Amino acid sequence: MNKNKLSNCIKMLNLLKRKGKMKSKELAMELNVSERQIRTYSKNIEDAGVPLCSETGRYGGYYLLDTAIIPELGLEKEEYASLLNAKEFLKNENNFVLLEEYENALDKINIAVKEKEESDPKEYILSDSRPNINLETEKKKYLDISNATTSRIKLKINYFSLKSGLQERIIRPYALFMYKGFYYCIGYCELRNEIRDFKLSRMKEYEIIKENFDMPSDFNIKDYIGKSSIFNSEECDIKLKIKMPMAILVSERIWADNQKITFNEDNSIIFEAKIGLNPELTTWILSMGSCVEVLKPEKLRKEIKEEIGKLKNIYEVL
Repeated sequence: MNKNKLSNCIKMLNLLKRKGKMKSKELAMELNVSERQIRTYSKNIEDAGVPLCSETGRYGGYYLLDTAIIPELGLEKEEYASLLNAKEFLKNENNFVLLEEYENALDKINIAVKEKEESDPKEYILSDSRPNINLETEKKKYLDISNATTSRIKLKINYFSLKSGLQERIIRPYALFMYKGFYYCIGYCELRNEIRDFKLSRMKEYEIIKENFDMPSDFNIKDYIGKSSIFNSEECDIKLKIKMPMAILVSERIWADNQKITFNEDNSIIFEAKIGLNPELTTWILSMGSCVEVLKPEKLRKEIKEEIGKLKNIYEVL
């Protein structure tokens, strides 16, 4: 049975589980297939060992016996709701490359859920932006590199770095992870002779080299990423004074596990944390405009001042 047919058989079971008896015409409309296909699916389902019943006549249709023909998962309502909401989050927020596989698994879970009510989530997730990537291309890349990490096989990549431009590199992939909607590979770079992270979307070309490597026994992905929400850069203690309305917006989120927020009488806040100094931090601070002042470190304060000077020159020219 091909993947599409299997998926439709699962969806057909799911519909019958939730709605009860349904005519072939109703099932065909729901699945956007012909009634002939529904008859094929019913045979496939029966061949799989699921006793699918049918009745002819005006009140006939396909139905499932109200018995334990499908394993009961014992899911609580809240647990099931979390799976549905996770689907919305993965669709809207993170460009999850295995979304189709997740949805297929969720269809199978739907069959085992005894609720016959519509199972739409009651909460919706809005996203202001998402990575501009081709999901099919990213999915293939993810699966190939995931296989390389498991098999401990080296990769040759053409990688675009913000500092060095496009370069060919040989890397030893250690692990994959997601950060702000993008997938990254952590591995040893033979060009730089150190462990680095590589954004999959910046790998313009890649090739799996049939050359094995040994991963250090003491490698730990958590140690590499660190506890800060902005990872893998020179960390230092930062101190910001943030005025309204940004003070409220910043205080509503956790930007680093070690952050400390002090509220002042004028409703401004003092934000303190140990965070990596990198372009993302600079961009974050600049996004707050005149509502923020960098109190320390002096290095960061100077960098922000230089960026403001460049902006001023651009707009003075205009």
